[in-house]
Amino acid sequence: MKKESVLNSTHNLYKTIINASYDCFCVTDSTGHYIVANQATLDSMQLKEEEVLGKTPYDLMFDNVYNHSTILEAIKTKKPVTDLVNVRGVQRLSTSVPYFDQDGNLEYVITNNRSDIVMDEFARLLAYEQEQHAHYKNITNYLCSSTETKMICTSPQMHALRWECSTIASTNSPVMLFGESGVGKELVSKFIHSESPRSSQPFIPVNCSAIPPELFESEFFGYRPGAFTGASSKGKTGLLQMADHGTLFLDELGELPLLMQSKLLRFIESGEFYPVGSSKTEKVDVRIITATNRNLLEMVQEKTFRSDLYYRLHVLPIHIPALRDRPDDIEAISLYFVDHYNQKYYKRTYLSEKNMEFLLHYSWPGNVRELRNVIERAVLISPPDRRELPLEQMFSPDPFFSGTAEQTSLSSGIPMPSLELSLQDALDQFEQQYIQAVIDKNKGQLSEAARSLGIHRTTLYRKQQKKKIPTSL
Repeated sequence: MKKESVLNSTHNLYKTIINASYDCFCVTDSTGHYIVANQATLDSMQLKEEEVLGKTPYDLMFDNVYNHSTILEAIKTKKPVTDLVNVRGVQRLSTSVPYFDQDGNLEYVITNNRSDIVMDEFARLLAYEQEQHAHYKNITNYLCSSTETKMICTSPQMHALRWECSTIASTNSPVMLFGESGVGKELVSKFIHSESPRSSQPFIPVNCSAIPPELFESEFFGYRPGAFTGASSKGKTGLLQMADHGTLFLDELGELPLLMQSKLLRFIESGEFYPVGSSKTEKVDVRIITATNRNLLEMVQEKTFRSDLYYRLHVLPIHIPALRDRPDDIEAISLYFVDHYNQKYYKRTYLSEKNMEFLLHYSWPGNVRELRNVIERAVLISPPDRRELPLEQMFSPDPFFSGTAEQTSLSSGIPMPSLELSLQDALDQFEQQYIQAVIDKNKGQLSEAARSLGIHRTTLYRKQQKKKIPTSL
């Protein structure tokens, strides 16, 4: 009697435990008939116990209680089966395990269905992983779109530069590229990366003038969830983490705010940084290549650029000559762009001798970038019945500015600087006049003028203050 009492007590305990479980738990016999179903199972099916016990999965599927059964699969395969099962419109993770007697005959199938709470958490984690996958896929696509590393050149200057880049590529020392806007500083940085041991790792180009000062820190270092108002609840991966084991290319280095300069210096010295909103440092292995068309030493004297950061980055300086100083490259680069845009736009244009003479005599103040844009426009507007590029439409009627410098002006009406000026004074004078002309063209709208100039509004304002350019019409 005492033994029966213990057995009943144990049975009641098991039943209490099973019914208290958030998981759906049920047992079927070897033919699939339900013999045990806990309360969670009944709730998920929205049925009473007498409506389930004695039924088979076929009966319940016929009544549209669920769409398919892991129980039947376990009976058929004699192996454990796990799958997603739609029960009354709710996805549940179901596992059915066959149980055999001493002779190896199937006796029961024990099935466990995960509860709504667990499944919701599973779905949330799955959605997060998918979001992370999409995030890194976007990074991959971004990196793949930035893999052009061809240095098209025939001039002695660029061959020497290419050899120098190949030589320093094997080191981890910082490289600083100098040159006018449009000479191809990013292309050279990609070439250095492609020739380095880091070539299979990320190359992350960053235009410092395109990032608002207040966003520099979060863009560079990333941030933790809820680090500030408006921050993503999942946080954000910073550019440094994206470039881990690879190369970070900082273009327009002179536009880096002073506060960010000090934080970048700390990272260069230690290899560590704090993501925004975190008290724990992150460590990454990144090679830094920088580029500028500004006089950083002059900025150091003006205390607008940190001297310690300058000397940290100015380890391997490389000067990229302007296109007008290496005319031997104009033909090779032009032919490359014509072929590239013919393929892109399904054209069959070519450069005639007249075209080439035209290109060789032009001064290319916008360097390779301007040459590329001219070729692309010419290929695009080339009519179907004409294969020779219509380059004469790309420039003003007198593209070579024949005559003396004092008598000549650009097509926009900006006078050419006097030949008596030094190169730097002439560049400063032209920059001041050119910026004012662009501001006038945009009717005094600084944001629009900055967009036309390809610089940030704060950079334009700083140039106005420095060069005393009028702030309004």
